[in-house]
Amino acid sequence: MLLFSSFVYLTIRADIYKESDREIQTLAEALASPTMEPFRMAAPSVFDQVLEDFFGPKIDGKFVQLFDQHGTVTAASKNLNQMRLPLSLPTFQKVAHGKVIRETQTIDGLPPMRIVTMPVFADQKLVSIVQVGTSLNEKVETLRKLLIVFCISIPLGILFLCGGGWFLAGQALKPVDLITRSAQRITAENLSQRLVVLNPNDEIGRLAETFNSTLERLEASFNRTRRFFTDISHELRTPLTIIRGEAEVGLKWAKEPEEFREIIQSTLDEVKWMSGIVESLLELSRAEEGGLHLEMQELDLCEFLATLVHELNQQAQLHEQGKVVDFIPAGQAWVQGDQRRLRQIFMNLLDNALKFTPADTSVRVELTPRDGSVSVAVIDKGPGIPPDDLPHIFERFYRVDKARNRSDGGSGLGLSLVKTLTEAHSGWIEVSSSSATGSTFVVSLPTIPVPQPIHSKTS
Repeated sequence: MLLFSSFVYLTIRADIYKESDREIQTLAEALASPTMEPFRMAAPSVFDQVLEDFFGPKIDGKFVQLFDQHGTVTAASKNLNQMRLPLSLPTFQKVAHGKVIRETQTIDGLPPMRIVTMPVFADQKLVSIVQVGTSLNEKVETLRKLLIVFCISIPLGILFLCGGGWFLAGQALKPVDLITRSAQRITAENLSQRLVVLNPNDEIGRLAETFNSTLERLEASFNRTRRFFTDISHELRTPLTIIRGEAEVGLKWAKEPEEFREIIQSTLDEVKWMSGIVESLLELSRAEEGGLHLEMQELDLCEFLATLVHELNQQAQLHEQGKVVDFIPAGQAWVQGDQRRLRQIFMNLLDNALKFTPADTSVRVELTPRDGSVSVAVIDKGPGIPPDDLPHIFERFYRVDKARNRSDGGSGLGLSLVKTLTEAHSGWIEVSSSSATGSTFVVSLPTIPVPQPIHSKTS
C-alpha cells in the first residue's frame, strides 16, 4: 500500500509539473517567435497592455520577464511587483548556447515558482531571453492535501488490512483448530471418534476426510489385533488347563510307563489342537490385513474337485459309516486360484458336511458354470442350522452346537477361514439350511477362459 501510494503521489506530482511546463513553455515559445519581435521592442510602460492584447486570459497568473543578450532585464510584467525572476549565471550560459531551461525556484520566501527560460536568436546570434513563470502555490497545496490524505489513509488502511487479515486468518484457521482439538481427544481407547468435516470440498475438509479414513483403518487394525488376542486367549484357556492338569496328575500319581504314555498322548493332542487354532487365527489375520500370499495358477476346477472327492471316498472311516460324496458337474470351469487354499475351502466344507450328515447317506458336490463365474454347492442331509444361528456361522469361534463341537475337534474357525479364503479369491459364499433337507453351502468364484493347448512343431 505504501509503494502504491508513493507511486500515485509521484505520478500526480509529475503530471502537475508537466502541465505547468506545457502552459508556460507555450507562452514562452509564442513570445520568442519572430512575429513577436515588435512586442519585445515595446516600451516597458506598455508591456502589460501588449501582453493582455496579444494573449488575453492565457496570461493570467503568469509572470513574464525579458532580458537582452547580456542578461539585463529589459521588461517585466507588473504582477512581479518589483521582484525579478532569477537568472543565474549557469542558466544564462546554457541558454546562450541554445538550451531551454525548466526549473523550480523560490523567490523571497514566496511559494515555489516554475520557470522556463528560452533564448531568442537572430542570424544565429543571441538577441534576447524570454522568461515565463507561474506560481505553484495551488498545485503545491493540492499535493500537500493529497499527502495528508495518504498519511491518514495509509495507517488506517494498514490497520484495516491487519484487522481484516487477522479476522480472515482466524476464520480460515478455525477448522484447523477444531481438527487439532478433535485429534488431541483421540487415543488408543477412543479410536471410534472422528473429526468434524465442515466443508468436504475445500482443502481442510479433504484433509479431515483423509485423516478420518486413516483413523478407520487404524481402528480396524486395532480391533483385529484386539480380537485376535481375545479369541486366542479364550480358546487356549481350556487346552492349557488340560495340559496343566495332565502334567500335575502325571507328576503326582503316574508310576507305570503306560500311564505316562497316556498323559503324553493327551498332552500332544491338546498341543495339536492349540497349533491348529493358532495357525487358523494367523491365516485369518493375514488375510484381513491383505498379507495372505496366494500362489495363483490356472486350475481346471472340475478336475480339481473330482480328485478331492475321490480322495475322500477312499477313506475307510466313511466306508464304515456308509457315507459317500457324490460329485455332479454340470460343465467345465477354469479358475485362477491357489490350489492349497482352494483345497482348504472345500475340505472344510466337506468335512463339516460329512460330520453332520447321517450314516448311510451321501453328500453332494454340484458344480454349475454361470456367466463369468462358477458355483460349487456342498449339500448335506444333516439336521440343518437353526435360523437364529445362520447369520453368525461365519464368525470366529461361533459354534451352532456348543457342547458337541469341542469334543468333535472343531475349533469354530473353519467356516470363518472358508469365507476369508473365498473372498481372497474374489469370490463369495452363501448358505441356506432347513431342518428337513439339511444345509447347502455355495461357493462362487470368477472364471477364466479355457486355456488353449500349446502345440509344438517338429521338423
